[in-house]
Formats: sequence, structure tokens, C-alpha cells
Amino acid sequence: MVSIEKYSTQREHETNLLCVKPEQAEFTVGNIATVVSTLEQHEHPHLIVAHGNVVGFFLLDLSYSETYNFSTSKAMGVRALLVDQRFQGQGFASQAINLLPCYVKSNYPGFEQLQLTVNCRNKAAYECYRKCGFEASGKLYLGGPVGPQYIMQRKIG
Repeated sequence: MVSIEKYSTQREHETNLLCVKPEQAEFTVGNIATVVSTLEQHEHPHLIVAHGNVVGFFLLDLSYSETYNFSTSKAMGVRALLVDQRFQGQGFASQAINLLPCYVKSNYPGFEQLQLTVNCRNKAAYECYRKCGFEASGKLYLGGPVGPQYIMQRKIG
């Protein structure tokens, strides 16, 4: 059973142990402790929890449209999503991504769409998002740190 919960310092140690496979490192945020310590007010950290264990991390960005000109004011950004290498391949990312529309609708009313970017070379992540109902916009975001990214979106509700 997978759930989403807001990050809390009670889970800090577990969260800081999360890491991806070396070949995935260029696509991730890096050190989660650093990310959490430098968050802006509009960036809300969340955990993916399975069987009581923290297995992943992501940010919900309430000001996504202010940062990315391809976004709309009713779009919630999903950023920095990762599942620890020990828990990959078990469906935890897909389960969490499928929970997101209901989670956002319940906890962040007013948003109508989820948006994210995924590196064009990160085929596994792209396919995971696609299978979970995200659609590519047909446009690329070219401001990513390691190359072009697909812009993907999914309606909420």
C-alpha cells in the first residue's frame, strides 16, 4: 500500500537516505537534505510511503506557472520526483503518481492540472508518467540542466 504524506522532520533521517542508481543521478535533484533546507515557501516537499517506509520524495510547486512560461495559473507543478534505488521496479512510483490528482484536489483545491518536465533521455520516467495518465504537450522545455525535457500534464479531477 502506497501513500503520500507531507514531509516532516520526524522522517528526515529516512528521507536523507534516499538515492537513485548512478545512471539516474543526472536527472535528479541531488542531495535531498540540501533541497529541503533551501525550499521556497511555494515548494511543498512530500514523501512516498510504502508499508510504513519512506521510498520516495517529490515537490509540489504551487507557483509553477510563475517559473515556467509554458504553464498556466491553474497548474500545480510536480518536481524532483524520485524513488530510492532499493524500491524501484515495485510499482511505488506509479502508485504515487496515480494518487496525485486526488491528493492535490483534496489538499490544494483550485488547481486543475498537474504539470512536470522530464528529460528526453530519461525514457523510464517518461513511460511511467505516460502510463499514469500524463500526456506530452508536444513542446519541449529547453531550460533543463542536462538537456531538453518533455512537458507533460494531467488533468485533476
